[in-house]
Amino acid sequence: MVIVAGLAGLLTGAAATWRLARWRAATETGRLRARIGYWRDEADRAKATAVRAAERAAAWAEGCQQGRADVLSLAHALAEANGRNGLTSESSRS
Repeated sequence: MVIVAGLAGLLTGAAATWRLARWRAATETGRLRARIGYWRDEADRAKATAVRAAERAAAWAEGCQQGRADVLSLAHALAEANGRNGLTSESSRS
């Protein structure tokens, strides 16, 4: 009879331990899923920020090229106007 009671106690203890382990695993899984969701959201925000930064950089580079072209065309126009008026550096030196 003592053996049966001992086996029943071991079986009850094993079942309780198993249920506690499952509960703990489920809790940990839920916590980890929440952390994974948080980091996925952070990654999505970082990707969106990177896309916006790339778009801004491209617009900035395009604006710089346009500004450079404007300055060069203005300098060319001024050089032509000075050449027609005889205001070139070569003619003013002699």
